[in-house]
Amino acid sequence: MSGPPFAWQANLTPMERGATGCSMSTEKHAMSRLPVLRHFYTVADPFCDISTQSLTLKMLLLSRCFYRVVAILMLNTLIIFACFELATRGVFKIATVISKPTEQLVGEGSPREKVSYYSSEDWAKLYWYEFRLSRTQRYYPYVGWRRAPFKGKTIEIDQNGVRLTPGADCSAKAFKVFTFGASDMWGTGAPNWGTIPANLQKGLAKLRQGPVCVMNFAESAYVVMQDVIMLLMQLRSDNVPDVALFYNIGGDIYAAYQSGRAGVVENLDQMAAKFEGRRKPFTFVDWLRSTNSYMLIDYLVGKLTVANPQQNEPTPRQLLTYESMGIDVATLSDLIAQDYLRNYKIVNTLAHEYGFKPFFFLPPNVSLGNKPLTSEEQAMKHEAESDVALYKLATAVYQAIERESSQYQNLYSLVHIFDRYDSLMWIDGGHVTPSGNQVIAASILDRIQTPSSDKK
Repeated sequence: MSGPPFAWQANLTPMERGATGCSMSTEKHAMSRLPVLRHFYTVADPFCDISTQSLTLKMLLLSRCFYRVVAILMLNTLIIFACFELATRGVFKIATVISKPTEQLVGEGSPREKVSYYSSEDWAKLYWYEFRLSRTQRYYPYVGWRRAPFKGKTIEIDQNGVRLTPGADCSAKAFKVFTFGASDMWGTGAPNWGTIPANLQKGLAKLRQGPVCVMNFAESAYVVMQDVIMLLMQLRSDNVPDVALFYNIGGDIYAAYQSGRAGVVENLDQMAAKFEGRRKPFTFVDWLRSTNSYMLIDYLVGKLTVANPQQNEPTPRQLLTYESMGIDVATLSDLIAQDYLRNYKIVNTLAHEYGFKPFFFLPPNVSLGNKPLTSEEQAMKHEAESDVALYKLATAVYQAIERESSQYQNLYSLVHIFDRYDSLMWIDGGHVTPSGNQVIAASILDRIQTPSSDKK
């Protein structure tokens, strides 16, 4: 027989006959139509209740429809976002091409670029533009980094990351002076012809017969140990100077300020993280901020929103410094001074072995000395001293080294070099104008021309 085994089963629905996988047999479904037994089986297996089963099916159908609608909406959203992202990328590309002519001489936007000294210098705008472009660094053996080669009208850097000194004649019989230091000796704020090495070159060329070669081995953010290593690499190559000048302490102070340790490079934690492969987890918010769509919306909001001036003030960051680590400033400053003086001894030993004269100079600082400050310089000093922890550390280090300087024949402090000058000399807390470089070079020149025994 193809039909139901019993005639009375013909009136049952498929669900009642167990078509949905109900645990009760067909016979039990039929019996459940009797009032008493129906109540019993419904309590024993609620899924087999007809009214309940129909509600479940409805929920399943609604769920399928809901997920289908959500999936379609998400897919459409992704397609729209992808199209918008491509469109914004095109907008930025076009904007870059169109805006190139008007951005040819844009610097980094630092306040020092607007110092009044530069308003009368026709090379200033070009210099700060080239300074921004010359910031590119590359790996350099043993010292970590140096600037990449660069050729401009105010800044020129060779294949070894050494900045050009105009007029230097480095032929075989030249009188060679090697200068080492950080960004102040490198010449931040000065064109090729206005750096300390350039002024030394001009001064020595007038005082000496024959060729003079002043080489600028300084580099931004270097500490003294990196300067010593640069000297060692030159000696290893049989490139021996007649005079070696070390003009640095700021790099060591700032490196210790960051890490709470003496004798390390600047940005030690970041360098270690790169080497060890440690990096901050890349979150969805980070990805969102990296998209062209976000940048366009952020730009438009910034243009269209009338900002509250107080809202534009950046929120101060909680920096990790020696002070936040609980390290005593007196202890750390003594360690920095000891490290500096040990480097002096190393260079002095090399000088005896290779036959050159070494000189160490403590650079001036806007917060130290007794210079009559202009209104601009007073603002620079206030800015420098606003970081109390860094100011305290720098002051303590200078005092610690100056206390010991009498025991070191060719160690000089230039802290008071601007005490007699009323005019503007500073462009920020640690860098001076080309006029300031001229004054510093003249003082250095006097020292290296004077016999060591005449120091005291």
